[in-house]
Amino acid sequence: MKHWITPVAMLLASLTGLAEEYPPPIVGAIRWDAWYSDKGPVKEVERTLGPPKYQFRLPWFARPLGGDKVSINGDTEAIINDEIGYAARAGLNYWAFLDYGPGSEMTHAFNRYLAARDKRGIRYCFVEEGGAIDGRGPKDWPRVVEHFKSADYVKVLDGRPLLCVFGKPKKYGKEVFEELIKVTLAAGLKAPYLVLMGWNPGADREKLGFDAISEYAMGSYTMKQPPYASLRQQIRHDLWDKWERERTPCLTFASAGWDTRPRQERPPGWCRWIKAEPDNTPPELQKPLIDAVTAKPDEIADHLRDAMAWTQSHHDLNAANAIIIYGWNENDEGGWLVPTLGADGKPDDFRIQALGEVLRPRQPSPKP
Repeated sequence: MKHWITPVAMLLASLTGLAEEYPPPIVGAIRWDAWYSDKGPVKEVERTLGPPKYQFRLPWFARPLGGDKVSINGDTEAIINDEIGYAARAGLNYWAFLDYGPGSEMTHAFNRYLAARDKRGIRYCFVEEGGAIDGRGPKDWPRVVEHFKSADYVKVLDGRPLLCVFGKPKKYGKEVFEELIKVTLAAGLKAPYLVLMGWNPGADREKLGFDAISEYAMGSYTMKQPPYASLRQQIRHDLWDKWERERTPCLTFASAGWDTRPRQERPPGWCRWIKAEPDNTPPELQKPLIDAVTAKPDEIADHLRDAMAWTQSHHDLNAANAIIIYGWNENDEGGWLVPTLGADGKPDDFRIQALGEVLRPRQPSPKP
């Protein structure tokens, strides 16, 4: 009797072999920490998320003050400990912190994270901005390398520190990253694994000597945003399929959403290109603006399953075996996983729960 092996069986056998050969991808989320101070950028985002129609996006520790006024200051030890707990429950492996350098209002949460006694396995890496590299120059690399030395810093490929760069520098070229590699090796570490992010990073990867590319976010600034389902399709078509077709070394990008309507209505100071489109509806008449653009928890979970499957089947492209999600707390720009302030005043952690179903190992069912 002949035994026929169907294509589906062959695929399942292939995926099983991959699962045995490679561990599951590590999964992290980008942190843009504007919520952790009582001045500076937090005042801008309090304004963008002030209208009641957008207050469902507020992080759970925010306080509505009536009308279109809110207070968002999470700069406490208790809140960062809670965030670490939520990230662990979601099954995340790391946070990718935008590195604003010492003394910035945007580093308060990072400093709280570093001081946390129990990080529950949540590691960290940096996202450097090209403009900041231009400003600080190679003299800043020893500070960055000190972080590379930390046991909590993300390492890939058997010990290489993971570093993402969003937008290439204008003042410096390949030489500034060669200097980073030199300083890292001199510290007794392996060369950093450099990932270039941006709206079209592929053209500059080899020119700058980077190992791979990824994205920070996907979407455009407009009041007419596509549904989250369309965003998922765009990520697959414009990124994953393109990377596969062009054989591009990459770090798999995934997104929890994109919706800039709060910033379109009340542009923050750093969005100087936006012409304000205010909504004059009285606060008491506004309803939460939740529509097809707003990602549902199960949609994010399905998208992440796709990202994990793509990564598992493309180890030749994603050698680091890592996924990066936009974002943990880009609430006013449209991508967030952090629990929000529920209508009952309690944390809405449905996105955390949904990710946990995907990322955390399932417990065996009890025997009857």
